[in-house]
Amino acid sequence: MILAGGTGTRLWPLARARRPKQFLDLFAGKSLFRLTYERVAPLVGRANVIVVTGGAHATWVRRQAPEIPNENIILEAIGRNTAASIGLAAHWIRSRCGDASMVVLPADHWISPASSFRAAIRAAFGALARRDGLLTIGIPATAPETGYGYIREAGRRHGPGPMKVAAFVEKPQTDQAVRMMRSGRFLWNTGIFVWRASTLLEELGRWCPGVAIPLETWAARRRRRWRVPAGVLRRIEAQPIDRAVLERSKRVLVMRATFRWSDVGTWTTLGGALLGSPGGRASLGAVVTLNGKRCLGVNPTGLTVFIGVQDLIVVRSGTSVLVCAVRSDQDVRSVQPRLRGPLRRFA
Repeated sequence: MILAGGTGTRLWPLARARRPKQFLDLFAGKSLFRLTYERVAPLVGRANVIVVTGGAHATWVRRQAPEIPNENIILEAIGRNTAASIGLAAHWIRSRCGDASMVVLPADHWISPASSFRAAIRAAFGALARRDGLLTIGIPATAPETGYGYIREAGRRHGPGPMKVAAFVEKPQTDQAVRMMRSGRFLWNTGIFVWRASTLLEELGRWCPGVAIPLETWAARRRRRWRVPAGVLRRIEAQPIDRAVLERSKRVLVMRATFRWSDVGTWTTLGGALLGSPGGRASLGAVVTLNGKRCLGVNPTGLTVFIGVQDLIVVRSGTSVLVCAVRSDQDVRSVQPRLRGPLRRFA
């Protein structure tokens, strides 16, 4: 399943509520959503790819991945966070495929190379065949990122297989992130999960009935098209899957992977992903820099010039321009809530 919800707050002004970051054509004319589909379809087959997204974004899903059957698109009238979306997908899978294994993929992540990603998922399937549980994919932390979640493995590693999870740490302070990275025992939490549909639903019922019970009631009545109305979703607790289940369950495992990964949560991480893509460069549009360092320019149809400045992000989209210090790129998400009244048209 591909989680393709979101409101586009962190890459404003290029991303907007009506077109969140996962649907922007940032990578040689392809979006993160399209790249996510292309990574997983060869592994499972296009008929086995399902998408959970908001009703307002269904057009983007169909336009960018027309190979996905319409009946494989689950539409939510309002967002209720990832526990509800993943639970819906698990019910969909169980109703059509029985007790199948499922891979949960955020639509807005950058991964390279795709072959390493597929190898990691195959290894996760193999591990689950030997040891049932809730498996998450972790990436060894290589930088003290404060915008990421981290996973600490239980005990010392003696092989490549999955290990039990000792703790989750969400968005640490810089000094804590430095200590965790240096310890070698912490992994970035990619938000990529592999588990059996039944295992997820069992643990969801055990640890978060406020999500599980309304979902079970609604899903039992579904037949073909899954359009979840707002009245149903309002009865479901809005919880991320990490807090609803993974931080409570005793059945959580983590497996290390070696592919390069970014959640593209800020303009800085987008610049790194662009630079790491084939033929990539850490800007969009033409950029000229004179006596400047570490600047990111995003101006797809124009020219950005940096003179005598460093650690600066400049983004132009339509009639909106963002000028931001690199150290403040996590604060971009605070902009859209301020765009009210006469400024609403820029949101």
